[in-house]
Amino acid sequence: MSLRTRITVSFVLLMAGAMCFIAVVELVDYDEVRASAVSRAQDGEVRRLEDAIRLGSPRVVTHDSQLYDEENVPTVLRQYGPGYHGEPAPNEWHLRVFDVEGKRYYLLQDGEHYAYLEHLINAFAALVILTCVLCAYWIGRLTSAHVIAPITRLSEAVQRTSKPFPYQDARDEIGVLARAFAQHSDELERFLHRERCFAGDASHELRTPLAIIAGAAETLLHQLPPDSHLLPSADRILRTTQEMQRQLTCLLLLSRSPASLSLTDVPLRAIVQECMARCAPWLAGKPVTLRLDAPEEVTVVTHAELAHCVVWNLLRNACQYTDRGEVRITLREGELAIADTGPGLPPTIDPAQFSRFLPSARQDGEGLGLSIVQRVVEHLGWQMKVETSAQGCRFLLHLSSPQARA
Repeated sequence: MSLRTRITVSFVLLMAGAMCFIAVVELVDYDEVRASAVSRAQDGEVRRLEDAIRLGSPRVVTHDSQLYDEENVPTVLRQYGPGYHGEPAPNEWHLRVFDVEGKRYYLLQDGEHYAYLEHLINAFAALVILTCVLCAYWIGRLTSAHVIAPITRLSEAVQRTSKPFPYQDARDEIGVLARAFAQHSDELERFLHRERCFAGDASHELRTPLAIIAGAAETLLHQLPPDSHLLPSADRILRTTQEMQRQLTCLLLLSRSPASLSLTDVPLRAIVQECMARCAPWLAGKPVTLRLDAPEEVTVVTHAELAHCVVWNLLRNACQYTDRGEVRITLREGELAIADTGPGLPPTIDPAQFSRFLPSARQDGEGLGLSIVQRVVEHLGWQMKVETSAQGCRFLLHLSSPQARA
């Protein structure tokens, strides 16, 4: 049975039940029900009076009741034969005619004597309505649970990526959805496999030439005379090559699943101080002060290389694009902030969602660097907030360990 058919059948059954209830209510006459209830209530009073008449005891009736015999009965009541007779509101009265030892008696009661029956009948009607509503709610819950159960089971399987997905052989809409999920999941797995293979192959293929370039640059630095004009160029080649090697390592780690990363207790102050020392070339000749505010050592359970990549990219950008003022690093327990007095992020870069390639972005590399930072932050399970203006940028990292996230 398809999902559409299940829902349709459920509504049809619910409507059929409602119509049956309405039909039963239409068949029941409220006045007849009330008269029957009054008649049954009078039975006890009549039996008591019959016993009193037979024994010759006083015929005691309530203040709202009157007992007549054949001699003193009003003429208007003589026309009624044995049994119950009544008149509804507004001139409500109830008459019970009965015979005892060949004589006829008339028990007349006004409406106030049975006012409580009105409340009982109304309460019973309310109880019936409430029961119907509860039954409808119960039927709706069962129906919705029956309809939603396959969707819930399928969504849980997709979240756990437990294959094969259930209901792939079903012929209803759930089966179509399950097969679509399975196909899409297979495509994603193939895509991720290709991406990881490409990242791994590219990293391994580039490591060798980069190592050769770095070795050659380091040799030049040691062999060139101290006054050679080629020293700055050789130093820049060496630094750029080392940076490319670090970026390749970072990209290779990003191609892996976060669950496969080896996590250790990483002291962040040492990483920050190393990155500060490496930023000296970008601050040379500029009136910029680089400060570290870290009153105590902060250790976080994370991956050292990826943590280094985040700190280095943010600090390098801050030093590179700040021409005057200050770059301040604040390190607290579970929190790292890097603030500068530079020009702020370009308007083409959204601080909430960095994009790698933007049509009108500056081509200085900051878009790609921030994109890498964001990917690494998400990979580590951290959170990053950015505040930017014409007076500078402030990147705030909330550092959370896997135990805290769990």
